[in-house]
Amino acid sequence: MQGLGAWKAADLLTAVFLLGLMVLVLLCRDRLKDPAKLLITYLVLLTLQAAISLGRARGVPPLLPAFFPAVPVLVIYATLGFIPELNPREQDRVLSRLDRTLFRVDPSVWLERFARPWITEVMQLAYLAYYVLPFVLLGILYRRGEEPAFDRSILALLLSHYLAFIGYLAVPTLGPRFLLAGHYRTELPGLLIAEPIRAVLNALEGVKRDAFPSGHTSAILITVVYAARFTPELVPWVAPLAGLMIVSTLYLRYHYAVDVLAGALLAAFCLLLAPRLP
Repeated sequence: MQGLGAWKAADLLTAVFLLGLMVLVLLCRDRLKDPAKLLITYLVLLTLQAAISLGRARGVPPLLPAFFPAVPVLVIYATLGFIPELNPREQDRVLSRLDRTLFRVDPSVWLERFARPWITEVMQLAYLAYYVLPFVLLGILYRRGEEPAFDRSILALLLSHYLAFIGYLAVPTLGPRFLLAGHYRTELPGLLIAEPIRAVLNALEGVKRDAFPSGHTSAILITVVYAARFTPELVPWVAPLAGLMIVSTLYLRYHYAVDVLAGALLAAFCLLLAPRLP
C-alpha cells in the first residue's frame, strides 16, 4: 500500500478505532437517533487522519501530524452522548456497592468531612492537571526532538483514551455526584474560581456515562511514568499534581474509587502494551 510507511502506530490505532466505531454505529443504527451524523463525523476524522499521515512524507509541517491525535480523541469524546441510546443500563449502583464492599464507606461521602472552600479550590485546580500535564510532557519531548519517546508517550495516551471509551460504552456510569446526591451535606463551594471551572467543564463535557474506568487517572499515571523515564526533571512538579488530581476525582465526586482503581490498571496495561506495538 503506497505511503503506508508514513503511518505511525498512533495513526493506525486511531484509524482502527474509528473503523470500529463506524461498524458499531452501522450494526446498532436502529437504536441510535442520528447514526448518519455519527458515521459522517467518524468518516471525516478517518479521512483527515489518512491525509495527515500520508502527508507526513510529503512536506506537511511535522507539528501537525505529531499532535493531530488529540483531535480524534476530543471529537470522539464529544460524540459519546449516544451511549444511553446504545446501552441504557447505567452501572452506578453496582460500582457504588463495590466501593462499599472494598472500603466499607462511600469514599466521596467520607471525604466530605474534609470539605473546605479553600480545599475545594485546590482540588478543582488540581483536576485540571489532566488537561495540561500530558501536553507539557509531549511538548518538551517534541521540542527536544526525542521522537521515539514522543511516539511511545502519545501511543500509550491514545490507547488509554480509546480503551477508556470502550469502558464507557460497556459500563455506562454517571458517577457519585448523581447517584449519591442525597447523601452529601454540601455542594462543595469554592472561593474564587472553583465554581466557574466546574461550570465550564460541565458545559464542555456535558453529562456522559464516562466514569468507568477513570480516564483521567489512567492518562495522568501514564504521564507520570513517562515523565520519570524521559524527563525526570519534571517529576517533582508532575507527581504531586498527579496525586492531587487523582484525589480530586473522588473529592469532587466525579468518580467512584473502583473507577480510579480501574484507571490505574488501565494505565499499567497501556504502559506494557505500547512498547510492543510496531
